[in-house]
Amino acid sequence: MSILENTLIVIGLSMNIFLIGQYEGSMIRKIEWRAVFIICLIVGVFETFAMLGGYMLTRIPFFSKSESDDLRNFCYFVAAVLFLLIASYMIYKAMRHAPIQERLHEIAFRRIVLEVILVALFTFMAGIGWGFIGHNIVMATGIIACATVLAAIIGIWAGYREGCSGRYGIYWTGGAMLAFVGAEILVRYL
Repeated sequence: MSILENTLIVIGLSMNIFLIGQYEGSMIRKIEWRAVFIICLIVGVFETFAMLGGYMLTRIPFFSKSESDDLRNFCYFVAAVLFLLIASYMIYKAMRHAPIQERLHEIAFRRIVLEVILVALFTFMAGIGWGFIGHNIVMATGIIACATVLAAIIGIWAGYREGCSGRYGIYWTGGAMLAFVGAEILVRYL
């Protein structure tokens, strides 16, 4: 996988976390750094374990020890399909244009955990894709964790300052990035 593909995957996955932070930031009266720290901790832990869990699934001896070209091609195909599924979900969210009611309230950690779990499922699928393609998972996990924590902080700040403007463009951009990666894997490896 090239540096461009890795970068697009990390940015595409981080955009979901950015949007969660943006939504929460648009609803608060004042940024409380203790709450931001807790959100970053939640995001970092879930994203790290999701990426590692997906990768570890591909380390099952059946996949990791096989020298078969057919199995390797199947793994590339599965990786591409997983990235395309994540991209299609993001594009669907962009096209849906669901209304957002912005009103002041305290940060709801239960809702944040549920939303982060959903994004962690996407990161889990990306970990599977990353594992099938066979790259350095320690570096990938560290980068994903750092990027998603940074995206949460920037999202909270952007939501606090500007509300939820630009939300659908962000979904489109993230979906397009991941769709490009999925299509590129299909073209390059199959």
